[in-house]
Amino acid sequence: MSNSYPRKKLLFCVTKMREEERRIYDYLLQAGIEVDVCTDSMQLELENIRRYDVALIRCLSQSKALERAQYIELAGVKTLNSYEAIKICTNKAFQAIIFKQNQIAQPDFAIAFTFEKLYEYLERFDGRFVIKPVSSSWGRGVTLINSKFALDAWISARESLDPQGKALPVLVQEYVDKGNYDIRVVIVDRQPIVAFKRVSNDNWLTNTHLGAEIDVIKVSQPIQEISKQLIDAIGEGIYGLDLFYDHTRNIYMVCEVNQNPEFAKSWLIHKVDVAKAIAESCLNVQPEWIHVKSSV
Repeated sequence: MSNSYPRKKLLFCVTKMREEERRIYDYLLQAGIEVDVCTDSMQLELENIRRYDVALIRCLSQSKALERAQYIELAGVKTLNSYEAIKICTNKAFQAIIFKQNQIAQPDFAIAFTFEKLYEYLERFDGRFVIKPVSSSWGRGVTLINSKFALDAWISARESLDPQGKALPVLVQEYVDKGNYDIRVVIVDRQPIVAFKRVSNDNWLTNTHLGAEIDVIKVSQPIQEISKQLIDAIGEGIYGLDLFYDHTRNIYMVCEVNQNPEFAKSWLIHKVDVAKAIAESCLNVQPEWIHVKSSV
């Protein structure tokens, strides 16, 4: 990586320095950037925050990422991703609404604020739909409902664990015939830098940590177009965009987007250096203090 960039100082907010974060960190140091690491358990020194040009947020906890970004932006320093982008990426219901407003193809959806409302959606979605917690990652809590009996069991379990319904609302999403794969697109700034199928013949969930295999594909024109739609809707940043190819309607659809794409395993297969791309994105941020209208 070139060291011709203006010298910057960066705050790196992480839960821990995994292989991915270490590689980003090393690239930043190679470029002559001063980097301070702040883990989730460390004090965030807001009174001195303006000594930084940018803060890179890679906290594993969605709530911690959101919290850190909000405080840092309110104190006047840019974050990557922005607080608004992280807020959208950490709430699947927000995403679905924003995609709809921006005419981005996605599965049909509803948002259930009560357990009872879910029974109405059985008829609307022809007896089969997917329930997603609005805030979750790695496929946790995502459940395929394919009958009233399955919904009865799901609600019974949820009510026993969560009698006050604190986990509500949930996103109800149309089941899509995606075959045995979904597609992960890694976006940095405005550019989809790599795309690959996550293939699973044993599980309808196709997360790589659940055993899905990686099959690299071309960043085709349709993938470029839907990536541009996403960026136009939520702003430039670092994203893991998950797509379905709907084999019934023969179109790409957005499943969801996250703000902290992991790449430790996948980049060894597709050979696109995501860590380097993220570091270069940080280097290209223009250092300026920002003024944020409080939304707290």
